[in-house]
Amino acid sequence: MLTEPHRSYYKDARGHAFIRMDGLGDLWLWLPFAATLKKRYTNTPFYLLVNAQWTSIAELASLFDKVVPLQTEKFHRFTLYRNWAIQEITKHIPPVEKVWQVTYSRRIVVEDLLSHAIPSQERIAWTRDPSIAEPPWLGKWVDARVYTTLYPSPLPPLTHEWIRYQEWLKQIGIDSLELDVYHHMHQKLQHDSSTPFIAAVIGAGSPTRLPPLSVTEKLLRLLYKRIGWPIYLIGTASDKKVAMALEAKGIKDYTGKLSLIEAVKMVANATMVIAPETGLGHIGSTVGVPTLIIAGGGHWGRFIPYPPQTPFTIKVISHEMPCFGCGWICKYQLSRSQPYPCISQLSPEAVAEEALKWAEHVLSLKTQSIQGSI
Repeated sequence: MLTEPHRSYYKDARGHAFIRMDGLGDLWLWLPFAATLKKRYTNTPFYLLVNAQWTSIAELASLFDKVVPLQTEKFHRFTLYRNWAIQEITKHIPPVEKVWQVTYSRRIVVEDLLSHAIPSQERIAWTRDPSIAEPPWLGKWVDARVYTTLYPSPLPPLTHEWIRYQEWLKQIGIDSLELDVYHHMHQKLQHDSSTPFIAAVIGAGSPTRLPPLSVTEKLLRLLYKRIGWPIYLIGTASDKKVAMALEAKGIKDYTGKLSLIEAVKMVANATMVIAPETGLGHIGSTVGVPTLIIAGGGHWGRFIPYPPQTPFTIKVISHEMPCFGCGWICKYQLSRSQPYPCISQLSPEAVAEEALKWAEHVLSLKTQSIQGSI
């Protein structure tokens, strides 16, 4: 049972703890927030509870003194695993001064429960996403019993994550968001590569967000025909069937052959990235690789497109519909095995034409840059 968070007996605790149990893209877009706090609290130990799938990326960031991986789905669904995980947390994370709960779409049985499990003097959160499928009265009851400080979230739910984090930082007296963290990440991921290539991410985590095979096939084959760079297909073993259908002259299948960190390095060293709306697409763009995202409208504005003031080269192709911003609660279909209409209705010819114009523009900019440096 949750009790009032009186934590005065941890007054000598040091360190700050963070919780990121969601997707790779969520973690990656949040790193500037963590980097900003690290700059403020230079000598303070940072601890991170993270979705175990992304442990290698969290460790690569070099922002955290301790990264504790947990299986998100098991924690969400199984009581025995939850009990075991909470016991493990107290072994790996000492009592801390602050717990920062920065997941906007946080779940009571995951993020809030983990916040409560960490021995802490202070627990800080912002009001949660009102569109989350949990009773608002229950969320308010939990907030009152878990967090010592609850800041308001005055921005609309579909505000871009970076703008939201910047607003949250202002509420604690910090003016800017450290987007330079991506430059530092790129330096760690970069290696010498004289051969240009296109990294094509063909997995989206869910078939509902995956562009139709006809769209991807038309796009990749036309790009290879017009540009001539080899195209490397990136995905998990579950994407092998799609990869087999796409594989052709100049298109090589790497699905199921790369670890996460190897896939991230391939994306970071590509000359161009093509992807659905997925974490690897965000990684490509933010480390400076021209990136094209084929996306639906479920979270339109919250993750893509990027705010115009950001310095990243990203192109988004979508089939705009009045229902954009639905939170992936689609009113048009019930199937969980087919793309949503905002993705399935993309025209292969229109996507290929728009993508090719974008690619040729990127190439012209690169040519101008090379000529200018001579």
